[in-house]
Amino acid sequence: MTVTTYGEHAENAAQALNALIRDDVIPADERAVDQLLHCREAVVDALRQRLYDVGQDSWYPPPDHLPARTPKPMLAGLDEKLATLVDNIAFALPSLPLDERRPHSDYLTPASDEPTVESWRMAAIELLSASHTLSAAEEQPWRTDPGAAWWVMRDVAVALEAVLVLDSRLEEVGLLAEHQHPEFTMGLDEKRMVLSQTARVATWHATSAAAEAATPRLRQAAASKVVEPVSLVSAPTDLATAQQRLGRFLRPMMASEAFYAAEPEITADSARQITASQLYLCRAFAAAAGQSPKTSMFAAFFADRAEVLEALQPQISHLADASPAQEPNMRRFWQQSELTTAVARMEDQGVPIRLQPTQMAELAKATHEVTHNLGKSLRRELLRTTSNLIDAHPRHRDGPVRVGRRSRLEATLTDLVNMPAPSEPAARFSNPLQRAALQQSLNLTPTTSSARPPTPFPAARSATYGAPAF
Repeated sequence: MTVTTYGEHAENAAQALNALIRDDVIPADERAVDQLLHCREAVVDALRQRLYDVGQDSWYPPPDHLPARTPKPMLAGLDEKLATLVDNIAFALPSLPLDERRPHSDYLTPASDEPTVESWRMAAIELLSASHTLSAAEEQPWRTDPGAAWWVMRDVAVALEAVLVLDSRLEEVGLLAEHQHPEFTMGLDEKRMVLSQTARVATWHATSAAAEAATPRLRQAAASKVVEPVSLVSAPTDLATAQQRLGRFLRPMMASEAFYAAEPEITADSARQITASQLYLCRAFAAAAGQSPKTSMFAAFFADRAEVLEALQPQISHLADASPAQEPNMRRFWQQSELTTAVARMEDQGVPIRLQPTQMAELAKATHEVTHNLGKSLRRELLRTTSNLIDAHPRHRDGPVRVGRRSRLEATLTDLVNMPAPSEPAARFSNPLQRAALQQSLNLTPTTSSARPPTPFPAARSATYGAPAF
């Protein structure tokens, strides 16, 4: 079986859900209806599992289908509550009683002659596969990076809205009458409003489409690029992964962590090597980004990083270790050397650094993580009371001195730490066709449960005594 990515599974699921939205047909055969309802249950479970992977539903799987906490949505501050509201909406969907559930193989394996049931079956298979892909992926940035999590949340919101529309049709004919219905104060219109707003907000804030390429395991045909303890760079597409690994190596440890031993955060030699190398890389990345109109917006991002690193480099040229100390993490040296050597080799061999916009966005995010953690580690080491770094510049007549707060070096490091992360929405570079088509179909599908259509006319204002007449 070919291992496909999360993006491929999500596209196939959106295509199946879109077919169900467009074709309002419900089978009459009892066995077909039974398979349909169980496939629908698998769809709901897959979406709940995905919310769990993003970190919203800490009670999954629900042991006895307890009702979710009733939210009280208000327009003020709605965007801050969207993720929780989506979780509540997913948890409050009608569910089959536990004693009526059957294994997935009983109703997902046999294909159906009914087009509607087959679409439900394909949606269930693809959504379960997509959620499993996120759960079993080797790297899971959507658990910690909000920009990557919003990308997943957008898919969840659109799929949930499709399920709500389809559920309203099933409820009209009584097919969900025997399901368990948790108490929920929001009506169908309000739920769709929340989910559509979630998809819109997610489009604004999803700065990483890393989930698109996620796989549940490494492809067998491709050899691993990671040779412990560094990530090798053999092509421009490997640069982002290597930078991400370097960023993790540079992440400072907290005093509360189990492996913290009060050793230096970073040595003087390591700080100089990484600063000089990242300056070289940022200049190379800026030149590469400027070669294509699709990635030119990232050229300024890399150029700004290079400007601050260029100002930092001479200020740390005379840093020294107060006492000779072993670099706490030699993997920083090795990973940075691999990156610098690889880019220099590409330039010598005339290999251009050509990346797709999504790949350039990932490289920008990884570079931000490297420079942010570099500035944070170096600043913390310089300012802590037991710092091992001193300023050994010859201008100090009394010998090396400590670097104090509000010094020029501390201000430059603060500027480096506070530089903003790339904020370009990933939807500008990656707009999956089937998911966009599903969202468009939902925008054109009205809620059928409304007693009467809403009025477009504002309510008349009461006249105020003494107000001028128009």
